[in-house]
Amino acid sequence: MQFNQYMGEIQGMQGNPLMGQQYLQQNQNQIKNPQTGLPETKGPKINDRDSLNLALAQEKYLTDNLNVFVREASHRQLHNDLMRIFTETHAMTRELFNLMFRKGWYTLEAEQAQKLVQTHQKFTGYSSQFPYSNYLQ
Repeated sequence: MQFNQYMGEIQGMQGNPLMGQQYLQQNQNQIKNPQTGLPETKGPKINDRDSLNLALAQEKYLTDNLNVFVREASHRQLHNDLMRIFTETHAMTRELFNLMFRKGWYTLEAEQAQKLVQTHQKFTGYSSQFPYSNYLQ
Protein backbone atom coordinates (compact mmCIF):
# COMPACT_ATOMS: atom_id res chain seq x y z
CA MET A 1 0.00 0.00 0.00
CA GLN A 2 1.39 3.39 -0.96
CA PHE A 3 1.49 6.58 1.11
CA ASN A 4 -1.40 8.16 -0.85
CA GLN A 5 -3.58 5.15 -0.05
CA TYR A 6 -2.76 5.61 3.64
CA MET A 7 -3.84 9.22 3.40
CA GLY A 8 -7.18 8.07 1.98
CA GLU A 9 -7.47 5.56 4.79
CA ILE A 10 -6.79 8.35 7.29
CA GLN A 11 -9.68 10.36 5.88
CA GLY A 12 -12.02 7.40 6.50
CA MET A 13 -10.87 7.03 10.10
CA GLN A 14 -12.38 10.24 11.41
CA GLY A 15 -14.64 9.56 14.36
CA ASN A 16 -13.19 6.12 15.15
CA PRO A 17 -12.02 5.92 18.76
CA LEU A 18 -8.39 4.90 19.05
CA MET A 19 -8.68 3.20 22.36
CA GLY A 20 -11.52 0.78 21.59
CA GLN A 21 -11.11 -2.77 22.89
CA GLN A 22 -10.10 -4.04 19.46
CA TYR A 23 -7.06 -1.74 19.46
CA LEU A 24 -5.46 -2.52 22.79
CA GLN A 25 -2.93 -5.25 23.34
CA GLN A 26 -0.88 -4.96 26.49
CA ASN A 27 2.33 -6.96 26.39
CA GLN A 28 4.60 -6.50 29.38
CA ASN A 29 4.62 -2.74 29.76
CA GLN A 30 3.65 -1.86 26.20
CA ILE A 31 0.32 -0.95 24.64
CA LYS A 32 0.30 -1.79 20.96
CA ASN A 33 -1.47 -3.56 18.14
CA PRO A 34 -0.02 -6.48 16.24
CA GLN A 35 1.88 -5.19 13.21
CA THR A 36 0.02 -5.43 9.94
CA GLY A 37 1.63 -5.35 6.54
CA LEU A 38 5.10 -5.70 7.98
CA PRO A 39 7.38 -3.45 5.96
CA GLU A 40 10.70 -4.72 4.74
CA THR A 41 13.23 -3.30 7.18
CA LYS A 42 16.42 -3.90 5.24
CA GLY A 43 17.48 -2.17 2.09
CA PRO A 44 17.84 1.37 0.78
CA LYS A 45 14.16 1.87 -0.12
CA ILE A 46 11.85 3.92 2.07
CA ASN A 47 8.88 1.76 3.03
CA ASP A 48 5.35 2.74 4.10
CA ARG A 49 6.23 2.74 7.78
CA ASP A 50 9.19 5.06 7.12
CA SER A 51 6.98 7.42 5.10
CA LEU A 52 4.33 7.60 7.81
CA ASN A 53 6.96 8.04 10.51
CA LEU A 54 8.48 10.93 8.56
CA ALA A 55 5.04 12.50 7.99
CA LEU A 56 4.22 12.22 11.70
CA ALA A 57 7.55 13.80 12.68
CA GLN A 58 6.95 16.67 10.24
CA GLU A 59 3.41 17.23 11.54
CA LYS A 60 4.70 17.31 15.13
CA TYR A 61 7.34 19.85 14.11
CA LEU A 62 4.71 21.99 12.37
CA THR A 63 2.30 21.98 15.31
CA ASP A 64 5.09 22.88 17.75
CA ASN A 65 6.15 25.86 15.66
CA LEU A 66 2.65 26.95 14.65
CA ASN A 67 1.75 27.05 18.34
CA VAL A 68 4.42 29.73 18.90
CA PHE A 69 3.40 31.58 15.73
CA VAL A 70 -0.30 31.62 16.73
CA ARG A 71 0.48 32.80 20.24
CA GLU A 72 2.60 35.69 18.96
CA ALA A 73 0.43 36.80 16.02
CA SER A 74 -0.62 40.38 16.74
CA HIS A 75 -3.02 40.91 13.84
CA ARG A 76 -6.51 39.44 14.47
CA GLN A 77 -7.09 38.02 10.97
CA LEU A 78 -3.59 36.52 10.86
CA HIS A 79 -4.22 34.94 14.26
CA ASN A 80 -7.54 33.49 13.06
CA ASP A 81 -5.99 32.07 9.88
CA LEU A 82 -3.10 30.57 11.82
CA MET A 83 -5.49 29.04 14.38
CA ARG A 84 -7.38 27.31 11.57
CA ILE A 85 -4.14 25.97 10.09
CA PHE A 86 -2.91 24.95 13.56
CA THR A 87 -6.14 23.07 14.29
CA GLU A 88 -6.02 21.25 10.94
CA THR A 89 -2.36 20.36 11.44
CA HIS A 90 -3.03 19.09 14.95
CA ALA A 91 -5.90 16.95 13.64
CA MET A 92 -3.67 15.46 10.93
CA THR A 93 -0.99 14.68 13.52
CA ARG A 94 -3.56 12.77 15.55
CA GLU A 95 -4.84 10.90 12.50
CA LEU A 96 -1.32 9.86 11.50
CA PHE A 97 -0.68 8.65 15.05
CA ASN A 98 -3.99 6.72 15.05
CA LEU A 99 -3.13 5.02 11.76
CA MET A 100 0.38 4.09 12.88
CA PHE A 101 -0.96 2.79 16.19
CA ARG A 102 -3.64 0.76 14.43
CA LYS A 103 -1.03 -0.74 12.08
CA GLY A 104 1.11 -1.69 15.09
CA TRP A 105 3.86 0.71 14.07
CA TYR A 106 3.60 2.95 17.15
CA THR A 107 3.99 1.56 20.66
CA LEU A 108 3.11 3.26 23.93
CA GLU A 109 4.66 2.51 27.30
CA ALA A 110 2.10 1.84 30.03
CA GLU A 111 2.71 3.54 33.36
CA GLN A 112 2.09 1.91 36.71
CA ALA A 113 -1.11 3.06 38.43
CA GLN A 114 0.77 4.02 41.61
CA LYS A 115 3.04 6.37 39.62
CA LEU A 116 -0.02 8.07 38.09
CA VAL A 117 -1.59 8.54 41.54
CA GLN A 118 1.66 10.03 42.90
CA THR A 119 1.97 12.46 39.99
CA HIS A 120 -1.68 13.50 40.34
CA GLN A 121 -1.23 14.14 44.06
CA LYS A 122 1.95 16.13 43.40
CA PHE A 123 0.26 18.50 40.96
CA THR A 124 -2.93 18.71 43.01
CA GLY A 125 -0.76 19.94 45.87
CA TYR A 126 0.59 22.72 43.66
CA SER A 127 -2.89 24.20 43.24
CA SER A 128 -2.77 25.48 46.84
CA GLN A 129 0.04 27.80 45.74
CA PHE A 130 -2.09 29.55 43.11
CA PRO A 131 -3.39 32.99 43.94
CA TYR A 132 -7.16 32.85 44.18
CA SER A 133 -6.99 29.03 44.53
CA ASN A 134 -10.23 29.10 46.54
CA TYR A 135 -11.99 30.33 43.37
CA LEU A 136 -10.75 27.40 41.26
CA GLN A 137 -12.78 24.76 43.09
